[in-house]
Amino acid sequence: MNGQAAYLSNTIDAIVAGAGSLLPELLLAGFFLLLVTLDLFKSPIIKRLLPWLALSGFFAALVVQVLGGYADESQSFLSLLLSDGLARYVGILFSAAGIFTVLLSLQNRQLERLIYGKGEYYALLLMLVLGLNLMAKSVNLLMVFLAIELVSIASYILTLTLKEEKRAVESGLKYILYGTLSAGVMLYGMSFFYGLTGTLHYTSDTFGLSLLQADSQLVTVAAVLVFAGFFFKISAVPFHFWAPDVYQGAPMPVVALFSTGPKMAGIIVILRFVAAFADPLAFSDVQLFLGIAAIATLVIGNVTALWQRTPRRLLAYSSVSHAGFLLTGMLAFGTDYQTSILFYLTVLLFMNFGIFLFLQLAEDGFGVEQLEDFAGLGRTYPYIGVMALLYLLSLTGLPPFAGFTGKLLIFSNIWEAYALSQNALLLTLLMVGILLTGVALFYYIKIPYYLFFKRNYTERNLVISLSDKLLLALFALPLLVLFFKPDLLLTWMEQLLAQTP
Repeated sequence: MNGQAAYLSNTIDAIVAGAGSLLPELLLAGFFLLLVTLDLFKSPIIKRLLPWLALSGFFAALVVQVLGGYADESQSFLSLLLSDGLARYVGILFSAAGIFTVLLSLQNRQLERLIYGKGEYYALLLMLVLGLNLMAKSVNLLMVFLAIELVSIASYILTLTLKEEKRAVESGLKYILYGTLSAGVMLYGMSFFYGLTGTLHYTSDTFGLSLLQADSQLVTVAAVLVFAGFFFKISAVPFHFWAPDVYQGAPMPVVALFSTGPKMAGIIVILRFVAAFADPLAFSDVQLFLGIAAIATLVIGNVTALWQRTPRRLLAYSSVSHAGFLLTGMLAFGTDYQTSILFYLTVLLFMNFGIFLFLQLAEDGFGVEQLEDFAGLGRTYPYIGVMALLYLLSLTGLPPFAGFTGKLLIFSNIWEAYALSQNALLLTLLMVGILLTGVALFYYIKIPYYLFFKRNYTERNLVISLSDKLLLALFALPLLVLFFKPDLLLTWMEQLLAQTP
């Protein structure tokens, strides 16, 4: 009895000691509960305050994460969550994504006309970002599963925000079915790893050493099953089928969030997980699987995007191709690939929110649904036309924009890793990546082609609000600054990653 009391006392002490490392998550959870409670009131004044409260919650979490100091370096919470420099940096990106999503939501006409569910909508945004933070901090397989499911549940409901539209309901149901399948497969693979290693703490030395002693084929099978769940979150092949339908049916701010937040969190989880398979001799099959998945994601994402006629589906397959580039960067073992991946994720955040804001303006103002509907808008409204061109060139990976720098860093790491290992898979990845960057130009350039080289037959006169113009400029500015001065961000990232054990 005394032993149980001592164990309980030690556990409570450990929870209290590690609670400080979860300050950003506690803030998000507190604002989530506040929004859910206030949404019960029918006062119009309170209803109007809800998005600003959500914005305040994201901003509070952002300030805490930027300032730091709320946890000791590499603070662990019950060996489940690790608050290191890596988690802190992507936590900043998640909070920024939440802020950007609320700002886009305030400008979205579909969400403005929403009569019921506004409070739940903003509360779910807080829940989703909370889950993303937990994913990035998770170092335990069971905790990873719970965090992914928290993000997934919030994502399913957000997809169904516009319940009156059949397209939204259809995409939501498909999203749930794909998500349930991938979650079940992932959990089955995690059970294999627990049986092989006797631990769920996948960043521990015990986990890595146990894998070295286990049957290599069984380890490969377990890894493939677990990656099924991870690939679903980043929309990588073959778990990318949900992306086009969800991008087509969900509100534009939600689509912008899906294209960045879950992708970033999934990449961080994979980043921590693949460290256990860095040995090229013992885990060559796992690395081969990742390489094939990266190539397939690059090829299918880029080639399929060429045939799309709707901008939302085009950008969905564009998002799939970016997942391929990020998977490619993770195979550059022996190099400083973490910094390159984080830089790419940062640039992707601004590129995606910028291009989806442009698309939101086009849809709300002109009812754009097909690429042909962009005809002449760039000449009639040169400001948004030039901004769209800027984002699309950066997404392609052309100078003078930070998208070029992001891809260059990843390609440089792949070449460096190839020089060290002489692994033909790395050289193949490099060649495929460079070739498909050229292919990407052909589908990205379709939008500027219609914007500037086709005649505008519409007689509608759109007034671009000052807030929309400022937001477009806000998302574009980092893409220019980080091309000319990437060291401003890279130096800070290296300092934060130095806290990562």
